[in-house]
Amino acid sequence: EIVKKTRGAFDPAVAPLLHHYEKIARKAALHSNLDISMSSTSTSSSIDDESFVDVETIRRQREVVSVLIELWSRGFGDVDSNDNRVSRKVRDLLEVSQWSSAFSVAPWGVGKNSNAAMSEDKGGLLCIRKKHIDARLDLSGISKGWAVDEIASKLPSPCYVEWGGDIKVRGQHPSGRPWIIAVPEPPTLDELHKRLASAQKSGQKGPVYTLSDHEQKDDNDDDNDSNSKKYLAILELQDGDAVATSGDYEKIIYKEGKMYSHVINPQLGRLLQLNQVTLAQSVVVCKSCMFADALATAAMSREDISSARTLLEPFRTGFREPVTDFILYARRGPRIVRMLVPGLEQKEDRERRLARHTPAKVIVVGSGLAGMSAAIEAADAGASVIVLEKESKTGGNSAKATSGISGWGTETQARQGVADEERLFERDTFLSGLGGQSTPSLVRTLSTKSAPAIHWLLHRFNIPLTVLSQLGGHSAKRTHRAPPDENGRPVPIGFFIMKTLRDAVESEYKGNIEIKCGHSVTSLIHNVDEHNVKTVTGVQVKTEGEIREINADAVVLATGGFGCSLSEDGLMARFRPDLIKCPTTNGAFAQGDGVTIAESIGAELIDMDKVQLHPTGFIDPKDPSNPTKYLAPEAIRGSGGIMVNDEGKRFVNELDLRSVVAKAIQNHCAPYKDGDYTGPPFAWCILSEPAQKLFGAPVIDFYKNRLGLLEHCADVKAAASLIGCSEGTLIKTLKSYEGAAQVGNCPTTQKDIFPAMITPDSQNLILCRVTPSIHYTMGGININAAGEVQERIESIVGHHRHIRRLFAAGEVTGGLHGNNRLAGNSLLECVVFGRIAGERAATIDTPSEVMFPYTESDTHLKDESTGWFSVVLREMRNTDKKYGINTREARFNLDGSLQCTGLDIGQYVAVRGEIDGETLMGYFSPITRPTDEGVIGILCRVDARGGPITKLLQHIRPGSTIQMRAMGGLRIKFHPKPNPHITFRGKTIRRIGLLAGGTGIAPMLQIIRAYGNFVLQNGPDAVTPHGLNLIYAAEEESDLAYMKILETLRDTFPLHFRFYVVLNRPPTGWYQGVGFIEPMDIRKRLVYPPTDEDMVVMCGPPVFEMAMRKTLFHLGFNSSQWFSFAADDNISAHL
Repeated sequence: EIVKKTRGAFDPAVAPLLHHYEKIARKAALHSNLDISMSSTSTSSSIDDESFVDVETIRRQREVVSVLIELWSRGFGDVDSNDNRVSRKVRDLLEVSQWSSAFSVAPWGVGKNSNAAMSEDKGGLLCIRKKHIDARLDLSGISKGWAVDEIASKLPSPCYVEWGGDIKVRGQHPSGRPWIIAVPEPPTLDELHKRLASAQKSGQKGPVYTLSDHEQKDDNDDDNDSNSKKYLAILELQDGDAVATSGDYEKIIYKEGKMYSHVINPQLGRLLQLNQVTLAQSVVVCKSCMFADALATAAMSREDISSARTLLEPFRTGFREPVTDFILYARRGPRIVRMLVPGLEQKEDRERRLARHTPAKVIVVGSGLAGMSAAIEAADAGASVIVLEKESKTGGNSAKATSGISGWGTETQARQGVADEERLFERDTFLSGLGGQSTPSLVRTLSTKSAPAIHWLLHRFNIPLTVLSQLGGHSAKRTHRAPPDENGRPVPIGFFIMKTLRDAVESEYKGNIEIKCGHSVTSLIHNVDEHNVKTVTGVQVKTEGEIREINADAVVLATGGFGCSLSEDGLMARFRPDLIKCPTTNGAFAQGDGVTIAESIGAELIDMDKVQLHPTGFIDPKDPSNPTKYLAPEAIRGSGGIMVNDEGKRFVNELDLRSVVAKAIQNHCAPYKDGDYTGPPFAWCILSEPAQKLFGAPVIDFYKNRLGLLEHCADVKAAASLIGCSEGTLIKTLKSYEGAAQVGNCPTTQKDIFPAMITPDSQNLILCRVTPSIHYTMGGININAAGEVQERIESIVGHHRHIRRLFAAGEVTGGLHGNNRLAGNSLLECVVFGRIAGERAATIDTPSEVMFPYTESDTHLKDESTGWFSVVLREMRNTDKKYGINTREARFNLDGSLQCTGLDIGQYVAVRGEIDGETLMGYFSPITRPTDEGVIGILCRVDARGGPITKLLQHIRPGSTIQMRAMGGLRIKFHPKPNPHITFRGKTIRRIGLLAGGTGIAPMLQIIRAYGNFVLQNGPDAVTPHGLNLIYAAEEESDLAYMKILETLRDTFPLHFRFYVVLNRPPTGWYQGVGFIEPMDIRKRLVYPPTDEDMVVMCGPPVFEMAMRKTLFHLGFNSSQWFSFAADDNISAHL
């Protein structure tokens, strides 16, 4: 039966399937309390947790599981006497279904049955031979893809292999470009009916028909013109890429006038019927043709495009051959879905956006990884760049980094089968940073951009980040390093990255990037306008004893931290005086220069007291008092090194957060003593032979023989002697550790990961002395998610404003890592925010000062093809506490950091984007002011009340693009001094009444903010007392948004602004309006009686606005005295 169900059982996939079914059967037996005597050992001890099947799943698939249990329990009635786990039939089946045991590959003419005819020269061709007479190759299903992979692996590069539509390439096209693959549009249902008729006419007998292009040929059919063939996409394939396609048109089953595909929906147990709306074709690109084929067919079986996308999305990450692209197609529309990586701007969108800028001159201060990333990205965006470095060589502390660069969802993780997630990465970062400020928008940006950052280094600069480690505080293996070199020597990852980028700059960016070493920036040239807005125009630099100025369109600060600013007047003495005598792993250049010059012009500093002590700075026994320590890499603990104090006792989970391990050393270890010298507390780190193997023999050699920081001990007795502790105590410690490792948990330190074993009998130990050392400064310049330097201001509409034309990235900034930085996140931060700051600086100047130029006329709204601009998501802020439950503020970058929207007060925007082949659209009133530079923010709901657009807004991540355009709206104007007044459509307004229903509060907040700002700038005499009044209606209290900010505005302007809330379902204790807005509410709390200088604005659900218009009419208002968003002609046309 199994032979029949596996298409002859000679599919190369059958062996792993059999093993998988065995595990399922065992697990099913365990959960069903059935006894299966499959081995002499207990069932539970042989269960593989990776194949876990929960009880509910078993219940749903009871029939299948029961068959498996019965099958395995009786051993097919033919149990092998030598091994009662598997029957002889199963063993024979495995023998002929595994590639290694059933087949061999050898040069043509070599082998058991070779003869003279076969021995002739065949040009080096290889031949596949059977080892077993019953072995066969079944190249249907995913086996065809497997065969394509195998053929491509045997051919020299470059090569192109295609078999039945499955494609695999190696190398580049001989012309030097990527391989170009055109994906044709599937045939229409009418075309398929024609092909079916042709097949029947040619003699094919149903109900199964194989249809091909030639069977449709008709000399009189215009569709046969090759030039008329339509294509869904043109794919560029890189080295190793594979493509597989599955469609409903490949094999047709025709019955009772209906066409069915050969693909089965496994959930419904039926064939897929061909129609206009379900999935007609799926195309998958990854590095394995076999996997691409399997996933393409699996996607087809889901029928629905949204369901197919949901199936394929997880295979972008955490899969050993990650999906790099896919196309899903349905005929109606047609509906086409391409793979979109959240947070990754499409190439076409980026090119169009960059074309809307004028070239800029950018100065980057600092040449570490953040500075180099910023310089390269700025140059790629069209800027001319000068990199100023105060030292004689580039690299900074980045060149000293050894732990690696962290990131989730990477190709390296996928190929090693590491499952990782956005939420885990962010949780680990927030957890590590507790006690300091980890700004959610910065953490989300770091997380979203982590895989693109690593792939940028991997593919753009060919840095082989192929080695993974799970370091302290991380919940998965996600810290990437390079493998040892060809001689087995370790590759210091920081130095390797910095040398590679420097070489790339010198070879690829001549004329675009100029590096000037020995140039120390002493101050920022800037000006201040009448509103105290600061603009940076260049830098003052000291070189060879001379001071000179260099002007620029934008400046990026990437000067690093202040980990060596240990003088009495330095930053450490100012913010952490308790650490000025602490050792440091930083270079002498880490003085916090960027922090100092930014603060001098008003930049806000954040978390300056948050300084990370790395727990393992090497103490050199030859020079123990040297304040600068070599860093003992994170891997010394990650490889299984254990830490003991001078008594030989363990005291900490070695893989805990750096801050935790460092504090434990300070609390549990004695000071280092050497003669008259008394140093800081220190610990001993002991590596067993297995730990040394993981750490790497070349690394050991470097630190032991070249630097003299490691010492060898033959056994535990020698180690106790070196430490100066009791041998019995050390033996007891190691015995306890051995027991903890065997059960997977240490009750004393809660350690639950044991990379390497060490026991009292361990031989050839390596020991070193380590002490907590200043390693990283989490505090620095406050930036936003666009890399713009922030200053603090006092305003009713916000507390921060960017310093124009000034950006920062890397350790010079604060607000990301909180109280403690995770290993590997520093290099990641440098790449992520260095690239963001570099591009934002390069795109500082735009031909237009406003993003949306339409402010006077709505005539453009008639043409849906114009006025749309792609905008990049900067951040999505959780505003549940600020504005109301289930609300988010989505903030998008305008094209330039100095651009304004160009919108009027009360004007709204349309937002649209595509997901699952559907274009979703929503309409929003910005909650940022029209004069805010570089950003537009909208408030949206993320529950069902937010409408279909919610699906899109929940999917996008920082860096994603959507389209936005200016629409109609109120367009009220506030005219400043010398003649301050408010107008609407040319008419002066003295009093404004606002009627808001539900989400209609958003445009009202914009009006209230503008009104308050107008009062502040022009004085209270510019407006009428109590000239602004709001009545806000909602269903229940949880629906209310902006309440805190409304209360703040009311308290700030008690003589000018009042508001009143009406709830239909009020909570207990409610004392304001109940039910609906009544005429008496308008008389008492809005504007009444109406005058020619009064105006009422209403916004909310259409039924709410209709009721309010009727009420106003009965109160004596006429249509010229109110504005209704729902009744506005331009808005109604689009709604």
